[in-house]
Amino acid sequence: MSAAVSQAVPAQRSHWLVYLMVFGITVMWSANFIAVKYAVEEMPAVLVIGLRTLAAGVLMVPIFASTKRSVTEERALRSDFWLLVALGVGGVTVNQLFFTLAMDYTSVAHGSLIISTTPISVLLLARLMKQERLTARKILGMLVALSGVVLIQVTPEKSGGAHWLGDLFALCGSLAFAAFTVFGKQITNRHNSITINAFAYFGGSIALLPLVLWLGGSIDLAALSTRAWMAIAYMAVFPSVLCYLGYFHALNYVSASRVAVFSYLQPAMATLMAVPLLGETVSSTLIIGGCIAILGVGITQRG
Repeated sequence: MSAAVSQAVPAQRSHWLVYLMVFGITVMWSANFIAVKYAVEEMPAVLVIGLRTLAAGVLMVPIFASTKRSVTEERALRSDFWLLVALGVGGVTVNQLFFTLAMDYTSVAHGSLIISTTPISVLLLARLMKQERLTARKILGMLVALSGVVLIQVTPEKSGGAHWLGDLFALCGSLAFAAFTVFGKQITNRHNSITINAFAYFGGSIALLPLVLWLGGSIDLAALSTRAWMAIAYMAVFPSVLCYLGYFHALNYVSASRVAVFSYLQPAMATLMAVPLLGETVSSTLIIGGCIAILGVGITQRG
């Protein structure tokens, strides 16, 4: 995911086609959980995220180069250069690294559910930075969401493939993205989504290149299956590039709060895909706890 920014929304352009596009983006982001699972079956998680980042960085080069920027934007780009790199590496690359590690250690059902509570992490960090106020409704929502997550962690009835370490990695990824959202709030107002995502993948590519070369040399890349390479390609093209560009395009016509509603569908979509494609099982406790957690997130965002 990437940080959403509020934008003016033309009333006449809130068309059903935009919602259909956002729904498609949600499906592709949900399928990303499956793609990562396929990839980490055959190669280390760090190599997976490294290859994904490098490929996405290459794809962003022509997009970034062809984007027209005003004199003001060019000046801001020069002054914020290293800050953009730091935010991109810390908020996007680290976030996706933890996400990939999470999928290596836990189930899609658990990981997607915990990642869906990211708005709670954003709210808490924003409160610490004095960017947000905590209302009674937001506090209630956080407690409800927390109770749902706690329920699925303390119960002995686990979903197939779930492990607390992977869930912890998913939480760390959520916190990394929350930090990106909060600390990058001002800088995202000065730069468009293409610039922010480009620097995220450019910086991430440079940071991960040594690890990719090292790990890539320790395994036989030619022996990897077509499915594994297709998973890497999917992660680079769709969730890393096209989905982000489409997401921010949708924000030109639909309010951020309405677009955010679709994120509630991700845990269910990802889980429905994981059952037939990965053979995961879903416990009744996960269903109950997941519904409680998503309800809590919804209450918080409406608070």
